[in-house]
Order: sequence, then structure tokens, then C-alpha cells
Amino acid sequence: MIVKAPAVAKLFGEHAVVYGRLSVAAALDVFANAEITDSEGNALEIELSQMGIRESFSKEQLKELFYSYAFRSDIKEFCSSHNGISEHILPYCTIAGRLMFGYGINVLGKRVVISSEIPMKKGFASSAACSTAFTVALLKHEGVSLPEGEIIEIARDGDRILHRSEGAGRIDVSTSFYGGYVSYSSRKGVRREPINSSISIVFIDTGPKKSTAETVGHVAELYNNSKEYVEGIFNMIEECSTKGLEALQKGDIAVAGSLMFKNHELLDKLGVSSKGLNEAVEHARKHGAYGAKLSGGGGGGMAIAIHSKPNELLSAFASTGFQTSIHNVAMNGARSSIDGLLNSTYSR
Repeated sequence: MIVKAPAVAKLFGEHAVVYGRLSVAAALDVFANAEITDSEGNALEIELSQMGIRESFSKEQLKELFYSYAFRSDIKEFCSSHNGISEHILPYCTIAGRLMFGYGINVLGKRVVISSEIPMKKGFASSAACSTAFTVALLKHEGVSLPEGEIIEIARDGDRILHRSEGAGRIDVSTSFYGGYVSYSSRKGVRREPINSSISIVFIDTGPKKSTAETVGHVAELYNNSKEYVEGIFNMIEECSTKGLEALQKGDIAVAGSLMFKNHELLDKLGVSSKGLNEAVEHARKHGAYGAKLSGGGGGGMAIAIHSKPNELLSAFASTGFQTSIHNVAMNGARSSIDGLLNSTYSR
């Protein structure tokens, strides 16, 4: 049995969302996969196929992880106290411990292989998609339903641990779970947006990127030193998010694109863009894109662009040295794998 969870592109609002502002994201038609089978023995086996990492966990190990995580005083301290477990596996075994000892779901005697088509460390929320696929696969295999919000919160543990941040994964995991378009702000929470069109998005790989933790830390330092200035930028970013969402709902891609350009300029003022990202955005502008911007944490990685003729934009980038591709919005997320379960009643 395989569960797929889509990658995520940030259309508007990254970084400002950490400070309560509105962010808008879209799921993409490139996926993380969690394949689950029964195995011999009484342990949980987790394998990350691309990394060649495989570890097994007993009931007692998962129990210790569950209580250690549930009563953590600090996410960084939790991670450092379990450095005997691969940092890449720790998110998944922690999720498994929560499912088993928080919800009574048996995860033992299973082998879960996690693989992904999603480029890592490029701003595509690969970790969120992997955590979402893993969580949903364990639930589906056992035929157990949980409320949607709880599934998202459990899967978010993966991003919390990977990024060493309690606030990580809100919009990424929600978008990978639901598919389509999703917005998030601290005031309104997560909302599935009623946008029925699947637009084509051009992705421009500008090379290696800084870690999300590093760029988030940079913005936090800037915020502490120049709060009034940064608050003003956040307010303008939220305006881009609000008006951009309205434009997408109306199908006005030209207006949405112009707001993407504006959003990128504001992110550049926060210091989270890069020379390569700025060059990619300007090249897209020069060749007729409706809009373009960095996507995700920034500091390198992916830029996204929308254009009336995406293949023409790909051709325009052919001589730049940047790798490009086209992806469509995936209207279904990991949730579609368990639609039948979600309509049933859960009991422990």
C-alpha cells in the first residue's frame, strides 16, 4: 500500500506568516511516497530509500520517544537528547510513537519505506510531504480515522523536529494533506481555498539554498533590531497575499502575477533572496511572465513563475544555466487516500 503526498509551493506570504500574517500555498504534482507492508518480528522498520538509511524501533523505544516528546520543554533539547537516532529518521519514529501511545494505533510489525520525487532543500516542502505521507499511510494501513486537524498536527511533528521549531509546518503540511490551494494566518487558521483551476507553474532552480532555519533566524534578528521597519514590510506582504488570493479566486492570473513580483521585492528587502533568485525573477519578468518570486525559505533554491505560455518561458531560460521545469497544481492531497475513513467514526 502506497500513500502519496504532494510538494508545496508558496505563492504568497512566506516569512511574514511566522509573525501571524496571511500566507497562500499550492500543492504540486510531484510527490513523496510512503509504502507500508507487514514485516516479520515485532518492531517498526523505517527506511529512507534515497538516503540509504534504515532503522528499527521496538515498543519500548517508541514509548520512550512518545513521553520524551510529549513532555519536552524545548524542541532543540528533545532532538539533541536523541542523537543516537539518525536526525533524518527521528521525525518519523516520533510520529509513530505518538500514534501508538497517544491514540492506541498499532505501528509494530510494519515496514515503511519513504521515497520522494520532490527535490530536497529547494523550497518545495519535501519534509512536510514525507511526514504527511508517512502519517496517513500508518492510519490507512490500520483502517483508523482521526479528525483532519489532528492528522495535520501529528504530521507537523516531522517538520517541528526537522526544523527545530514549534511553529514549523502549519501551511506546508496542511497543503500537502488537502491538495489544491490553502491559506493560513494566525487569525483565521488553515483554510482550504475554493479555487478550482489548476495553473501551470514554472520552476527555476537557482542552485543550493540556505536552510530554512537560517533564513528564519535572519528575519528574527532583523525583526528584533528593526521591529517597526520589518512590521511595515510584513504588512505589505500580507496585502500581496490578500489581494493575490482574491485574484486567484477570480481567475485573474495577471493581477496575481504582479503581486508575486511585489512579494518578491519585499522578501528581498528582508534579506532572504539571493543573487540567483533575483536574476531568475528578472529574467522571467523580461520574458513576459505574469509574475515570479522565490518560494519557501529563500537564500537560494527555487523561484516560481507563471506565464501565459510556460514552455516559451522554459526556452527563454535555456541559455541561463538554471534548470527549469513545469508543474501543475495537484488538486488532491494525501487526504484523498483516506476519504472513506474520514467519513467513519473513530474510537480508540
